[in-house]
Amino acid sequence: MTCDDDLGVCKSTNFSSTKATLFYIGDPMCSWCYGMSDILKDIETYSRKNGIEFKIVLGGLRSSGQALWDDRFKSFLKNEWTKISNKTSKEFSFSIFDLENYDYDTTPACKAVYIAKSLSSSSKISLEFFNKIQEKFYALSLDPKEILFYKDICENLDIDFSLFKKLFNDSSMDEKIKNEFIFARSLSSSFPSLVLVYNSKKTAISIGYSSFEDVKNRLDFVIKG
Repeated sequence: MTCDDDLGVCKSTNFSSTKATLFYIGDPMCSWCYGMSDILKDIETYSRKNGIEFKIVLGGLRSSGQALWDDRFKSFLKNEWTKISNKTSKEFSFSIFDLENYDYDTTPACKAVYIAKSLSSSSKISLEFFNKIQEKFYALSLDPKEILFYKDICENLDIDFSLFKKLFNDSSMDEKIKNEFIFARSLSSSFPSLVLVYNSKKTAISIGYSSFEDVKNRLDFVIKG
């Protein structure tokens, strides 16, 4: 692989497709991903209307046991969520911090989006599913590890909940989501990230929170020259 650090472009034999594909690397329980959620809707719409394939890749921010639910961790989250809310005006509920114990495991939420992607060919539906998880977790403090958390999301997006439930409880999904996490890290180790693959080149369009205009201008620069 060879990279141009100024342009953020890497050439790799792993990406041979000439079709423009914009990969969104994120996690439904990543707070900055939630902060950027409305912007990402606009980016998905812009991509779709301009012939750019938009694909969500789940990153796996935290797996079970990685975060100790103590005062230090809760204080860190409170500060981050407050900062994000002030910057983006997104709504956050802080009632989760009243819980004595909580496993901040993001794998089930990622697995849920992975399944939704497999049950729908629409990037718009997949992203909406992703966003609904964010809203229920961050604004309502509901738990994405519970299967019934997804029932109304599936129903509202015309996804067969009985099939979703079957796949969610299928142990074979565990290996698939691990492979998704590995692929995500081959694109970016930061969430949210937007990486464009076009003409066998991998370009970092956005690493972290960005405005719609910044993303649009970078996409246009790379694709249209």
